[in-house]
Amino acid sequence: MHCRLTPPWDHERWLYASADPAAGEIRLRHLEAVIRLTPLVLLANVLNAALVITALAGDVAGGELATWAGLLAMACLLSVHSWWRWRRRVLHRVSPNAVLRATGQAALMSALWAAVPLLWLPQANPAQQLLLSVLTSGVLCAGAFVLAPLLPASLAHVLVLSAAAIGSLLRTGDPVLTLLSAMVVVYTVIVLVGVWYISRLFSSRLMSEREADRQSQMVGLLLRDFEEHSVDVLWEVDWAGRFTHVSDRLTSLLAHSRDTLQQLTLTDALASRLSADTRDAGLDTLRRALALGKPFRDIVLRASVGDGSAWWSVTAKPLLDDAGRSMGWRGVISDVTKQRLTHQRLAYLAHFDSLTGLANRVQLRERLNVALKAAGDPPRRSALLCLDLDNFKAVNDSLGHSVGDAVLRQVAQRLHAMVRRGDLLARLGGDEFAVVLDDVRSDDEVHQLAQRLVDELSRPADIHGRAVVIGASIGAALIPEHGQSIDEILSNADLALYAAKERGRGRYEVFAPWLAQRSRRAMQIEQALREALSRGELSLHWQPQVDVASWRVVSAEALLRWQHPELGSVPPDEFIPVAEKCGLIGEIGAWVLASACTEAQRSFGSLGISVNVSAAQLMQGGFLAGVERALRQSGLAPSRLEVEITESVFMDDTAAALANLHGLKRLGIRIALDDFGTGYSAFQYLRRFPFDTLKIDRAFVRELMTHHDARVIVRTIVQLAGTLGMQTIAEGVEEPVQLEVLVHAGCQMIQGYLVARPMPASRLLAWLDGWSGLPRPEPNELPETMQAPLKGIPDG
Repeated sequence: MHCRLTPPWDHERWLYASADPAAGEIRLRHLEAVIRLTPLVLLANVLNAALVITALAGDVAGGELATWAGLLAMACLLSVHSWWRWRRRVLHRVSPNAVLRATGQAALMSALWAAVPLLWLPQANPAQQLLLSVLTSGVLCAGAFVLAPLLPASLAHVLVLSAAAIGSLLRTGDPVLTLLSAMVVVYTVIVLVGVWYISRLFSSRLMSEREADRQSQMVGLLLRDFEEHSVDVLWEVDWAGRFTHVSDRLTSLLAHSRDTLQQLTLTDALASRLSADTRDAGLDTLRRALALGKPFRDIVLRASVGDGSAWWSVTAKPLLDDAGRSMGWRGVISDVTKQRLTHQRLAYLAHFDSLTGLANRVQLRERLNVALKAAGDPPRRSALLCLDLDNFKAVNDSLGHSVGDAVLRQVAQRLHAMVRRGDLLARLGGDEFAVVLDDVRSDDEVHQLAQRLVDELSRPADIHGRAVVIGASIGAALIPEHGQSIDEILSNADLALYAAKERGRGRYEVFAPWLAQRSRRAMQIEQALREALSRGELSLHWQPQVDVASWRVVSAEALLRWQHPELGSVPPDEFIPVAEKCGLIGEIGAWVLASACTEAQRSFGSLGISVNVSAAQLMQGGFLAGVERALRQSGLAPSRLEVEITESVFMDDTAAALANLHGLKRLGIRIALDDFGTGYSAFQYLRRFPFDTLKIDRAFVRELMTHHDARVIVRTIVQLAGTLGMQTIAEGVEEPVQLEVLVHAGCQMIQGYLVARPMPASRLLAWLDGWSGLPRPEPNELPETMQAPLKGIPDG
């Protein structure tokens, strides 16, 4: 819009002189407002003319009145002609010239009426003067009001008649009338201001209507574009709820014709499409929202579409008039079926496992919460079974994830067939499952189900035509005996599960308090172990290794010891597994290796040393570099160092272990296999790994005197080592008779309490000084029955 309301006349200049199309449209509305009253104005002119002729007849010459009346009639006929032509034309805007013509016609008519007081008021009698004054005032004010929408015409009318009135009053020469002329000037100014104000208000209203119409057109365009391109469907109803705006998409959505919809209310049209089971509730919600008269959004209704269902979301706001009264509603219906299905899918995934369809950890916790709340007085007992597949990782890694997924689905099916309808079966992730038993009447129920589950999962599974053996271990915790919170129950069931795995797998264990104590102890050890090195709490003890034939000390094994100020002396078999689990074994192992090499080089002369290396340490990428660094910094000859590993390396990444072992051999370091025969090894690994020594586990040594098969196993190990070019050393030798049996079996070296207990380096040096020349202990007598199996392996 080009108009500006300040300075005062800028707007009028723009409106009546500008070629702007917007100004032309408003000028047209101004002219229409004036021309619309033309018949009424002409009728008033005729009546007023008749009144003038009647009042002045006889006092004014007839020729003058006739001439004036004729001119007035001609002006009226011209106005009628213009009005008639205007009626038959369809215009959208007018030019400034049209305003000028209208102003000229108004000024002409005003001049004819101005002639009446100018010509006849001075010589009229008082009654006629009063009549003419009133008539002139009436024509002036009425004409100013009628012409007010067209400001130039109204101003011309007022100025012409006001000038005539003032002039006629001054011509009388009467002092009173002369004073009255001054008052006419004042009234004229007031009328002019009033006319200008009315014109301005009229223009403002027209411009507001035009802007509102423009906005309405814009809204209409946007709504049409919305209907053509949006997935939402627009609707509009009146105050009674009947449709006032019906689009093709709305007829398609509601499955009614346009004429039918215009006869229906919104709720009636929706009722025919909504699902019967949710129709009443959905429509009641919609009616309540409409009754409130406030904007609402996302009222979801379930509709029947073909053989399926769809979900529609209704959003709307009220349409209000200028007084704030409701005229109806406008809104949209959105098809939210995809969003609804997605939401349902997400809600399902939030509570169920996508692979097996079982409950997940969230639902498990909810069920445990219910079980704990039900444990009142008398308590309603429940139980939690945590289940872990024993060989799943090996199957998944060797046969692929598709086979692994199939195994998990079959395990879920088997478990589902074993539990009661009221029990909850869940998958916690990976190969972990859980069962919540409800209403447990006795502990035997838990034991029996756990055993049945172990037995069921120990049966081979047919996966893609392949027999796969998995097996499972189970830990159980009773509710409420074994915990008063969800986390406590889960933790205690896990502790029982770990205990089952430690005891050989393929079994179940029920939680016992000592498991929690052990767990707390392990946590204390872990926390303290993180600072053990920096505090200097770790130390090395040494246990001599003796050559049986010469009875000479040829080596010493470095054994790690930990003395904690509060925990006391912590045995290695307790803190080493913790160090491996929490990732400290690399740092501790490097310290042991470096300290052992340094101490041996500084104190032990040419004595060889043996250092234990854990499987986790051997798998580390920087292990070999650490060994080289320890040898270089200590100056120890590689030939004096022997590294001991356990058979647990065969369970993990054998390629990495094999690479490091070959690296040790290239350095000239000897390698011993510790605890041979007790772990996971197979004879094929003895060919692949370059071992120099096999260590006979103390378990076999301890049973040499009581078990015939132990003596056979020892003899077999010795012969196998000899065949492969390896030495043998027996650990845990405590009695002379054990030594004698090992000698007869062909074992080359021993270590154990028979020789010496582990001791610090300073004591070892003193002990070595006193060892020289000591005779080998001899048993009183070795029975012939013990010697026989040691001379050769029986045929049967």
